[in-house]
Amino acid sequence: MSILHIHKLFTSPHGWNTLSQTQPSALKLFILLVLPLSLVPPLMLEYAGHHVGALLFPDTPGMAWSLAALFFLMAELLTVPLMAWTIKSVARSKGIESSDRAVFMLAAIAPVPLWLSSLVLFYDQVLLIMVGVTLGLVGSVVLIFRGVQRILNVDEGLIAIDIAYTVTALGLIAWVVLLMLGLIPALA
Repeated sequence: MSILHIHKLFTSPHGWNTLSQTQPSALKLFILLVLPLSLVPPLMLEYAGHHVGALLFPDTPGMAWSLAALFFLMAELLTVPLMAWTIKSVARSKGIESSDRAVFMLAAIAPVPLWLSSLVLFYDQVLLIMVGVTLGLVGSVVLIFRGVQRILNVDEGLIAIDIAYTVTALGLIAWVVLLMLGLIPALA
């Protein structure tokens, strides 16, 4: 399944079935999906820091934005395997055994809308940025809820909702930490 078909994961169970059947390895997912897409937010942070950030925070040196982008990238790359471990732990606590490949697939796919939402940093409109990031967040939550059912094969609706809710809450905490890393130059 290509990243160009990610929209099918929102609208159709067939997209998840196709993805489950391909069963890409964690390394392949990391190299072909996580690594390239996780570069988008730090690059956008770098761009926005030197353009919009320079206007809004003129006392913040450009190097601070570059350093924040680097830390943001490192934290992103660490967060995906950490979320995979979290998903597996939460599922196990609910009596669901899942493979490492399945949980990593879900952890790698769920942040795609957030990564892509960082493209709104091309604009200097704060409201547009907030809307874009909110849509990315909603998209990630939808992918988590659908992915728990399809990738982890959780048939019981309440258990799937419970797992997805817990994973989403922990993912939101991780997201806030990542946002704070990106805003360090503005806050300093």
